[in-house]
Amino acid sequence: MVFRLVAQLVLATSLLQMFPPDTALIEMAATLPEAGERVQTAAVFEAMDLLGRDFPESKDAALEPVKLDPNSIGVVTSAVSATVVDRATGKILFEKNSAEPRSIGSLVKLMTALVFLDGNPDLAARASLQSEDLRSGATQHIQVADEITIRDLLHASLIGSDNSATAALVRLSGLSLGDFVARMNEKAAALGMQNTTFVDSTGLSSENRSVVHDIVKLIDWAMANEIIRTATQLPAAVFTGSSGRAYYIASTDELLGSFLNQDPYKIVGGKTGFLPEAGYCFGSLISENNVHEIIVVVLGSYTKDGRFQDAKALAAWTFKTFDWPDELASQEL
Repeated sequence: MVFRLVAQLVLATSLLQMFPPDTALIEMAATLPEAGERVQTAAVFEAMDLLGRDFPESKDAALEPVKLDPNSIGVVTSAVSATVVDRATGKILFEKNSAEPRSIGSLVKLMTALVFLDGNPDLAARASLQSEDLRSGATQHIQVADEITIRDLLHASLIGSDNSATAALVRLSGLSLGDFVARMNEKAAALGMQNTTFVDSTGLSSENRSVVHDIVKLIDWAMANEIIRTATQLPAAVFTGSSGRAYYIASTDELLGSFLNQDPYKIVGGKTGFLPEAGYCFGSLISENNVHEIIVVVLGSYTKDGRFQDAKALAAWTFKTFDWPDELASQEL
C-alpha cells in the first residue's frame, strides 16, 4: 500500500514537471471528493490522457490577425492612453497605459445617444432647443426655439458635439437628468464597461471617467447602431429650421477627410472628446477593404491635431504590421 502511494506521488510529480502549463488538470483530479483507490488511480491516468491530447483552436483564434514583424512594437503617440483592437476577435493589437482611468470629454455623447435611442424616439418629430437646454463649452449651433427634427438634434450632438443639443435630447427622452445618467451607467455595466463612470450626459464634467478598453466596447456597440454609425460618417449635418435658417454643422472628426477614409480604407464612425482635464480624445472604427475592422482609441493627446495624428499613425501601423487570415491565404496561392 505504501509503495503504491509512493508510486502515485512520483507519477504526479513527473506529470507536473512534464506539463507545467496544464497543471490545473492534475489539480482538478487531486481535489475531487475522496473515492476508492481504483477511482483515484483512474483519475490520475485520465488527467494524463487529457494532457496528451491536441485540443482544437478556438474559432476566434483562427480568425485573429497575425503580426508579420514580431519586432515591431508600435508607434510613439502623444496620447497618455491608447489601444488598437481587432473588432471581430477582440484581439489587442496595441496598447499603452490601458488600465489608467481618465476623463473622456464628449466621448460620453455616444452613450447618451445609445440610451436616448433605446427609447425608440420618433426622429422625424419636430422639436426645438429651449433655454433650459443651453450648456457652456464648445459651440451652440442651433438657435433657441427654432423648430427642427429630433434627428437634427441628434446629428448636432454626434457630428458637431453640440452640448446644448445633447441636453435637449435628454429632456425629450422624458427622463430626469439623474434618471438618464443612471440609465447610462446601467448600460455601461451591461456592456461590460467595468471601469467607467458617467455623471452627466454631455461630457462637460471631468468626473466622466473610463479606460481605453471600455471605450472600445462603447465604440463597438455604438457603431453597431445604424443611426449612430450613419450619422458619424457624415462630414457635416445640414438642415433648415422652421425660421428658414439653414444650418451647416461640420464634423469634429477630421479623419473623415484623411487617407483613412479613402479606398481601401473607410471610417465606419467615430467620436471626438475634449476637456482640459481629459486632453484631446478620439475613438474610431476603421475598416480595410470593408472586411478587416479595427477600433482605435486615444485618450489624453496633447493637441487637437495630435489626437488625429496618433490615431492615423496607429491605424497605418496596424494595417501594415498585421495580416488577416484571408490575406495570408491569398499569399499562399
